[in-house]
Amino acid sequence: MWSWAASGAEAEARRRDAHELVGEYLRSVHYFTIDYRRQDVHPELIDDGPRIIEANSEWLDPPWLHEGFDAIEFGLEIATESGAVFSLTWDPPGEREGIGLQRVAMLGSGVHRDAGVGIWDVGARTPAWRLLVGRRITGVDLHYEPWDEETGSLWCPRITVRGESGRVEIVMGDAENGLLVPSADNVAVLHSGTERLADGH
Repeated sequence: MWSWAASGAEAEARRRDAHELVGEYLRSVHYFTIDYRRQDVHPELIDDGPRIIEANSEWLDPPWLHEGFDAIEFGLEIATESGAVFSLTWDPPGEREGIGLQRVAMLGSGVHRDAGVGIWDVGARTPAWRLLVGRRITGVDLHYEPWDEETGSLWCPRITVRGESGRVEIVMGDAENGLLVPSADNVAVLHSGTERLADGH
């Protein structure tokens, strides 16, 4: 489980783990997506695991970039100047849902190590992160909400990463006809100034 917590104490433990990012300087951010263009760009890599997206032609129209937000199938990885690595992804949907942030690499945890994913070094190349890269992280907020009132369990549908010069909101969401919609198995990163979320969240 990345997000779902059986109790308030468990949710607080997850918050403490995520808080390890506070005080670190953000070096890079990588998105992990379905590699839609692999067959067209590199047909020789069909069964060859992760692919780092480097060609300028692919950056002209990234499949994850939408008006006001980025939609990412698997999640993202944050690296700091000290060498620490944190990943953010979703719990398998069903009886328990949510997104979480843990101090692990995406490969081998959020996705299989040999998965045929596309890896995008977004850094300062997306409106969401450009104000935070190279700056100190000042806060990480896991916005837990009740999942089951009777059991006291909780889930986290939104995470805020705050920096010295801005913040990034990450929610459970996807793109449908270019619009942000709720999703249990996709992550949406809101661009600066995008405040209203899908379905009122």
